[in-house]
Amino acid sequence: MARISVFPYWTTNPYLNMLYMEARARGWRVDGKWRYHELLNELAVLEAGDIMHIHWTSPVAEHVKDAAELRSRIARLDSALAGARSRGVNVFWTVHNTISHDTDYHAEEVELAKVLGRRSSRIVVLNTQTPRVVSEYYGLPAEKVRHVRHASYWGVYEPSPGRRAARSRIGTIPPGDLVVGIVGGIRPYKGVGDLLRAAGRLAERNPRVSMLLAGGTTPEAMAEIEEAMPGNVTVHRRHGQLTDDEVVTWASACDLFALPYTRILNSGSMLLAATLGVPCVVPGEPHLLAEYGDEQWVEFFDVDAASRVDALAEAIERGLDRRGGARARAAEQFAASYTMHDMAVDFAELLPR
Repeated sequence: MARISVFPYWTTNPYLNMLYMEARARGWRVDGKWRYHELLNELAVLEAGDIMHIHWTSPVAEHVKDAAELRSRIARLDSALAGARSRGVNVFWTVHNTISHDTDYHAEEVELAKVLGRRSSRIVVLNTQTPRVVSEYYGLPAEKVRHVRHASYWGVYEPSPGRRAARSRIGTIPPGDLVVGIVGGIRPYKGVGDLLRAAGRLAERNPRVSMLLAGGTTPEAMAEIEEAMPGNVTVHRRHGQLTDDEVVTWASACDLFALPYTRILNSGSMLLAATLGVPCVVPGEPHLLAEYGDEQWVEFFDVDAASRVDALAEAIERGLDRRGGARARAAEQFAASYTMHDMAVDFAELLPR
């Protein structure tokens, strides 16, 4: 039976669990590893017709002492990929990010992407604008690139219980608050400091505005949160890994998701929001405008504004002013238009027959 070896194989990641449903139904054995040395071992044992599917590259740099060690790892990976390809192994690479978020080794991450672009037999992009966005750093050979959208989480998570019921479950959020939130992993690149400062400015004009932060939080992000915490805004917080039920509850309690990420290429949080009928504010990057510019449930802030915080506050204010049922329904309709089943079939069509 032909194999798809997934790296990193994070078994609780909903995207990975959705992606391979149809491949499994068609007889592929899907498993994988999540440490760098295991990736090299897998590449050495895969057979002709098997697939190595590489997703996020952050484990390649995990625990390296310096840039020289990372360059050595990349060279060994390059050699292992070349050897696997010479034996008839297919190498797929999905471009989730331009380069790894929060990396200390920018040049080396770019070199790693170049290696993957050169050695891959198929490159999967989630956003049609990806080749243009990453071209500042590296090229993606057009003949290898295939587009498979990131599905919504429709059918993965339980339906939203509704804003009032979600707030009742949490127990600390007044029904009349206008809640702006981030739900999911909270890391420095997600711009939580800017978001808190923007909420503080908005609360000067509208004291009903409050913030919600829920999800696993890195120490760096926690320090940023404490430094930026506004004195005039109530911030409802749940720092730690969330169960699926908690994700639904905390996300459903929001009037609006605000995602002021830096170097954003794709966002699963946007699709979580859509699934639960919560509108979003995102950076007005050209590739996001191209993908979501016509969507009623998405609001954009000007990334070139003199003050990023002011631009973000203004976009949040627009999003809250237009938070009625029409925007929620538009988000839900978007989520239902491309589900995990659609994505799984589209991906399976890329597999060798």
